[in-house]
Amino acid sequence: MSPPALGAAWARAERVVGRRIGAAYVLVRLVARDADLDSILNLNRVAVFIWEQLDRARTGEAIVQAVVERFDVERARAEVDTLELLGTLLERNAIVPATPALPDRR
Repeated sequence: MSPPALGAAWARAERVVGRRIGAAYVLVRLVARDADLDSILNLNRVAVFIWEQLDRARTGEAIVQAVVERFDVERARAEVDTLELLGTLLERNAIVPATPALPDRR
């Protein structure tokens, strides 16, 4: 599996849900009728922010810029953190590359 690229747009996988449980925010992969409890991922507040940005439209670059603005952090640090999280999410099949919308051919 190739590493995530900041120039690509990413989307949350359909079978992964995020839930706030008390002060924690977790991602859980859904399987058949239940959740795959072996694949629960706890997110910190920066990771939650990044997760919420994964909307098929924003590229990794746009997400990095949003992290810089929201958390007042250096761009280099935001890039490292974003790529690390995207890599983890990709390994766990929690995200997929976003497919570009097809043009309306009416």
